[in-house]
Amino acid sequence: MKLLTLNTHSLAEEAYTHKLEVFVDAIYKERPGIIALQEVNQSICEVIVSPDELMSYTPCDTHSVIRKDNHAYQVVKKLHERGVIYYWTWLGIKISYGKFDEGIALLSLSPITETDVLQISKTNDYHNWKTRKIVGIRTAAAPKEWYYCVHYGWWNDAEEPFAYQWRTTVSSMKKGATIWLLGDFNSPSNVRHEGYDMIASSGWYDSYAVAQSKDSGNTVDKIIDGWRKKTDHASNMRIDYIWCNKIQKIKNSQVIFNTNRYEIISDHYGVMIEYERS
Repeated sequence: MKLLTLNTHSLAEEAYTHKLEVFVDAIYKERPGIIALQEVNQSICEVIVSPDELMSYTPCDTHSVIRKDNHAYQVVKKLHERGVIYYWTWLGIKISYGKFDEGIALLSLSPITETDVLQISKTNDYHNWKTRKIVGIRTAAAPKEWYYCVHYGWWNDAEEPFAYQWRTTVSSMKKGATIWLLGDFNSPSNVRHEGYDMIASSGWYDSYAVAQSKDSGNTVDKIIDGWRKKTDHASNMRIDYIWCNKIQKIKNSQVIFNTNRYEIISDHYGVMIEYERS
């Protein structure tokens, strides 16, 4: 079983069309069972996709509408054209760059049987870029497991601190289930007594840390949006993770879309793990 997470930067990327094809090619070859995508954008002025065109789509709320250039929709559509069916959901969270609906998405090779949306930020203003929500799915293939796509704020944010968002997440999670959190945590693994340590001390397991085989793990190697004014920026950061609330047998953890394994397609690299489902 493979899991993949990537902060896509999607429509905000230069040469987006080419990078979309690179991503689709990689998914076609790798076939992750679950894909978690952050910064999944669509143009706010683009036409809405009709319900009969929304292939294998499961809505996770009553407000999000899918527009024609929605990044997740385009990925799923192109894979459908190649005979690979991914079931998916997308949650619109906020306006970004003044022209995009920005959201998060989950794709699954197995049909989605249930969704879960949690607001983790104090604000719930669609026009406030600090609004944070997460979306989870349960699938037919793994009815006892939940997979959540996440994108957190920063530790030192006075208005929307990571600690508040993490505590809200933990208190709202499904009880008794195996839970996977995949995404951009904005918490460098080498910084002590902040986000990374808070998650680990809450009883969660970093799949990279317990993997039998792994690489450097770094997912950001340059200054990116959100880190430009931070004095604690490191030249290489591991801030994209796949965590689980139960110990798992992780065969390998690899950084993907970093030139070593497929082209760079975003300001983040992706993380893909393979594990043995019990």
